Amino acid sequence: MNSLESLREAVLRKARDESEKIILSAQESAKKILEEAVGRKKVMIESEKRKVISELNYEARVAEARLKARISVSKAKHEVINKAVSRAVKILEELPPELRWKSLRTLLEEAVKEARSSLGELNKLIVYISERDLELFKTIAREIPLTYGVELEVRTARISGGVIVEDPEGKIRIDNSYDSRSTVLLSRLSKSLVREVGI
Repeated sequence: MNSLESLREAVLRKARDESEKIILSAQESAKKILEEAVGRKKVMIESEKRKVISELNYEARVAEARLKARISVSKAKHEVINKAVSRAVKILEELPPELRWKSLRTLLEEAVKEARSSLGELNKLIVYISERDLELFKTIAREIPLTYGVELEVRTARISGGVIVEDPEGKIRIDNSYDSRSTVLLSRLSKSLVREVGI
């Protein structure tokens, strides 16, 4: 081998060594850049995760607060409705005799008309009233048969007032008692409240 070839071999070897060092250095540099980029990306992802979780927690707290507010409003309205209905029943129970008499007569006439429209001509109806209304009811019990041509059999029941009417065969029962009417009123008000509040 001559000196020129030796020199050429030495230059090529040195160039190969240098290029390998450059490639190795570039790979290490690229690896560091990639690791740094991955690290920054992880930090960004963690930051975004915390932000999203924080926002979700906030939304959940707001939704929970809204639900609690709706429930509180609903409870308050139910309480007001219950008190109002209780007060109405108490007022009805404490009606002066002349107003109580008018109430009994009106409720009985409604029930008789409803029974006639359901069953046609009637000969007899059973009327349930509260024991305290027996005396008041005597004149009504004489007048209604004359007006509507139907015999009334009067019985007492555990009701606060009003009347319950049924035919002797038990085909129809019309509950115009104060208790029943207040229950119907309470039910209607509660349904309206549920629709309004949205629970």
